Amino acid sequence: MGDKGGVKALLLQKVPALFVQGCVCHSIALCASNACTELPNSIEEVARRIYSYIMNSPKRLSEFAEFQKFTEVQPHKILHPSCTRWLSLEEVVKRILEQWPALTLYFTSTALEDGMATASEVLQELHNPITKMYFAFLSFILPAVNRLNLEFQATSLKIHRLHTSISSSFKGILSYFIKPEKLKNKDLTQISVSDPSSFISLGDIYRGAKTESIYLEHSAAIAKRDLEQFQIKTLNFYVTLSRQMLKRFLSNNLFSNLQLLEALDPVNVFQGKPKSLIPLAVKFPNIVDERVYEELNSEWRELTIGEIPALKDKRVSEPEKFWHAVSQERIGDSPRFPNLSNFMLNLMSLPHSSAAAERIFSLVTNIKTKNRSRLKTDTLNGLLHSKNLLQDVDCRTWQPTPKLIDKMNTK
Repeated sequence: MGDKGGVKALLLQKVPALFVQGCVCHSIALCASNACTELPNSIEEVARRIYSYIMNSPKRLSEFAEFQKFTEVQPHKILHPSCTRWLSLEEVVKRILEQWPALTLYFTSTALEDGMATASEVLQELHNPITKMYFAFLSFILPAVNRLNLEFQATSLKIHRLHTSISSSFKGILSYFIKPEKLKNKDLTQISVSDPSSFISLGDIYRGAKTESIYLEHSAAIAKRDLEQFQIKTLNFYVTLSRQMLKRFLSNNLFSNLQLLEALDPVNVFQGKPKSLIPLAVKFPNIVDERVYEELNSEWRELTIGEIPALKDKRVSEPEKFWHAVSQERIGDSPRFPNLSNFMLNLMSLPHSSAAAERIFSLVTNIKTKNRSRLKTDTLNGLLHSKNLLQDVDCRTWQPTPKLIDKMNTK
């Protein structure tokens, strides 16, 4: 975001207390992308060649469909690896593994009949059990990364879950290649993910059940050198992925700030966590003035310690509903938790990723096409509002409000 001369640096000059949170989804995708560079380039190249060879020719696509029927695999299309779609690689890998029997037979036939070098090269890779093991390994590890990515593409409040989710995912990845005794250290940032003395032996590193089954099936045909190379490269994948996660998430002040934001979770509130809100409050001087710190903490302690009947059924509710209920609590005609509820409701506006904003960009692109390039901003805004309002209602009975109609009318 530009620590020296970018947007971040310029904004911090204007607002020194600005809370800067990069897009979690983008950061996770970059972690996985960097880790994939540790694997042979031939793996991605095979995926691209398979797609290009079959999908760019209607004739070959039709022929491949016959092999799908013969091998009784699902008649799914081969997918194209995309550099811009964060979650696409997992689906590409799974699709190739799903279609492996049909692909092997198809390229065997094509290599014999057409004699094309591309078909022969792809066939050679398909017959190589190590290649299949790489695909199986990716089909195992990528979902673990993408689950975290998907969680934070949600539009609902997730900022309070960032610390726990990232820590849990990071520890899960470490458990695949780090010795168990090393993981007993509660501070994950103190674990040396690059220290060979912390690694499990190459043969015992966990690479997924499917990878293991492929190896057991083809162990006699796999050269010792090739197997060792596979083991080293997959270990390097884990190490790079872990280092990237440490760099982008765990080894900076932002991560400790995210831990403080767990106070938004109603479950933590009723467990009295944290004991004080001041460490969180000092991070946001633009939201809460230091002159009300005492009142803020007193309200927090009253909420966490006291028994408030109206909030008992809100203990496991969504933070938005819980803190709205807190804001409605009264002592006479006055709010019971004015400083606390205002502080927490403001914190809930913090975004956890840019996925929601990017969805709007996509919607704008779909609406403002070449044929509608002269749409005015007010009209575009009205169309976006209409689309959003019609998501959960029957369009046949829905009635627009006068305010929305005003937005639809261009000036």
